[in-house]
Amino acid sequence: MSTGKNVFDILKADDSIRFDFSSTMKNIDAVCREVEQYLRASVSGIEKHLFPIKLVIREGLTNAVRHGNDSDPGKMVRFELSIVDKEVIKMMVEDEGKGFDWREQSNESLVDDQEHGRGIIIMGTYFSSYSYNEKGNILYLEKIIAS
Repeated sequence: MSTGKNVFDILKADDSIRFDFSSTMKNIDAVCREVEQYLRASVSGIEKHLFPIKLVIREGLTNAVRHGNDSDPGKMVRFELSIVDKEVIKMMVEDEGKGFDWREQSNESLVDDQEHGRGIIIMGTYFSSYSYNEKGNILYLEKIIAS
């Protein structure tokens, strides 16, 4: 299904931003830059939340590119972020992969020097809630940002 070209589309609205992009790490960097600019322009006082938001976005998108789409630039990732009443940020990450058993993953214990498998822990630490669709290829996240 490779298109042979890099796709990077952005759709902005007053309370949301959506990206559809080819599965490359370079595109993840671009999404993170655009989201930071969007949030700074849209939500006053967002600065204190930017580190955890960007960390979780990068984690979710990296998993979608590397694990979901096997780093195949011909496969797409969709990322959506919406702001609800300037108090809650909701995000969705979708890849074209076969999904994974997220229930099993969330029950695994980690060894201190293990290099992979911390994404669910990071999401649970910095966000109010997270969940997956049944297949395991769509991640839903929510963070309360009200003061």
